[in-house]
Amino acid sequence: MKVINIVFVSLFLILISCGNKKSELIGTWKVVDVETHFDEAKMTPAMVSQVVAMQKETFFKIRDDSVLIIYTKDNTHEARWDFGNDDQTLNYYFDSSPTTINKLGTFVEGNIVSETNAPIGKMIITYGKQ
Repeated sequence: MKVINIVFVSLFLILISCGNKKSELIGTWKVVDVETHFDEAKMTPAMVSQVVAMQKETFFKIRDDSVLIIYTKDNTHEARWDFGNDDQTLNYYFDSSPTTINKLGTFVEGNIVSETNAPIGKMIITYGKQ
């Protein structure tokens, strides 16, 4: 009987220690860093600054009812989100297009890190919880 109790308690402690990453995601997230790796032949420093400034204006709120609200300078968009525990990826989709899944970023050390690749280069945006 003691062995069964020990096994039961051990399993319970393992489950608790794993935690629920989804609950850590609930809240408002704002840009804390923008890293650019653009082709300097295609982008002037002024253009890079403008792109970075635009990214810093964007933030989002994650609610526990699977709603993601994205705020940009001129618009607000509502989407649905899901979190992949296996790869720590935060994905979202719009109700108007539920089969088109978009990757918002990866949960890394308490931040959400988003990488975008384009013909002009790569941009890494780090969001921190406010």
